[in-house]
Amino acid sequence: MKKIFLIIIILFITTNINYSQSVYVENAFNFSKNEYGGTARFIGMGGAFGAIGGDFSSIAINPAGLGIYRSSEIVFSPGLNYNTNDASYLGNSVSENGYTINMNNLGLVASYELDDSDTRWVYVNFGVGFNRTVDLNNNVQFEGINNNSIMEVFVDYANNNASDPMDLDGLYEYLLFSSGVIDTSGGVFYSDITDAVINDPDNFEVFQRKIIETEGSISEFNFSFSGNYANKLYVGASIGLFRVRYEQFASHYEYETANVPFVFTDGFDFREYSTTEGGGYNFKIGAIYKPMEFLKVGASVHTPTFYSLKQEFYNKAVGYYDTPNDFQPATSPIQTYEYNLTSPWRYIGSVGFQIGKIALVDVDYEYADYSTMKLDDESNSQEVSDDNDNIESMYDNTHNIRAGVEIRYGPLYFRGGGRYSTSPYKNNSDYDKITFAGGLGYREKKFFIDMAFSQSQYTYNMQAYEYEYNDAIANIDNKVNNYVLTFGFKF
Repeated sequence: MKKIFLIIIILFITTNINYSQSVYVENAFNFSKNEYGGTARFIGMGGAFGAIGGDFSSIAINPAGLGIYRSSEIVFSPGLNYNTNDASYLGNSVSENGYTINMNNLGLVASYELDDSDTRWVYVNFGVGFNRTVDLNNNVQFEGINNNSIMEVFVDYANNNASDPMDLDGLYEYLLFSSGVIDTSGGVFYSDITDAVINDPDNFEVFQRKIIETEGSISEFNFSFSGNYANKLYVGASIGLFRVRYEQFASHYEYETANVPFVFTDGFDFREYSTTEGGGYNFKIGAIYKPMEFLKVGASVHTPTFYSLKQEFYNKAVGYYDTPNDFQPATSPIQTYEYNLTSPWRYIGSVGFQIGKIALVDVDYEYADYSTMKLDDESNSQEVSDDNDNIESMYDNTHNIRAGVEIRYGPLYFRGGGRYSTSPYKNNSDYDKITFAGGLGYREKKFFIDMAFSQSQYTYNMQAYEYEYNDAIANIDNKVNNYVLTFGFKF
């Protein structure tokens, strides 16, 4: 699992770690985080519903929120995501963006009043549906003229680990050799690019462009049950079934400049392709208690999500030359790797206020420790053990605060909220994430329509490749704009 190049490093968004890491370490975090997508009402209040309940997406926070319902309901929520990345690299600025249309939420709640009950249980409710919990779509690009090349890393590795071309790594150096970018003479591997470095290291330069594109999402299909005891205590539980779909494409492109032309090879493009699919499951339990008419307090616990994942990946090398030749792009066979992932436990506490029929306010606190994530495979390989050590060393616990308010004016509802999440990285406190949200709703007795907008933003650093002489860092500002429209029917 020699993953010290390209997509492994470009996804290594914190530059303060002094060891190479596997792509599976970063994917462990991508698949373990939870952004709690769903209905427009839920998103418009910043996802703060742990003590308020009464919305289908609140089940993702606290399944006891299902107990607030006193009628049955069906909802569906189409959405649009607009993702932007503004990158600064070696004095150049590049902006990338992308749109994604998706289904954020689809749910059914069945509510039953216990008229003939001899106990103080007054309602029992069931819920089934799905919420889109994590959006994995992203496009990043940065470029500039650097004074070193990733080809130095490839050639050094080839000379240190192979005596002839057949010993080269079939996913990396052998592809570059087959496409003519790397050559050998007298048992020594070299390239026109590294020759240019050796011949004039003080004046060497090369144009570099990095492109990273990801597509996919994580959706939770949940089956929930909740009870209402005397309109004072609400308890609930749910089973969540998760579906993961994640595609990655990375391109590292280098080309000669007018100041430093190469002898025969003009440049190259090294590309990596990967698709990960799989599923998982978890359990949630929660309770909401109403000590006073205007006050609710809630608490919930989420078990880890237990994933079984399958990744297929291959690489491709393309060389560019001064004159026509017989070299063709080289592509590796498709590789398959199956592994398991266990995400962290989550603990959530909430407080909500009901101001008559005028307003609702909710504040949630959530704790998750990402250093407890665990990877495993069938052979319990040494690479997995190393990855788990890196997870423990790299990741930290996080504190997530969500707050939201809803104000009613006749059939109109005005909403606002936000979320703040501390960095999950031990050595990078700058990765804090902030989300702002707002929305509007119109509700009648049997029908409602809600709309919402949220924007998440954070800034991070990315290194194109790890090399002792490469100190070029891309500074990237990311914004994710989410537009959601929800239609609901009560019966």
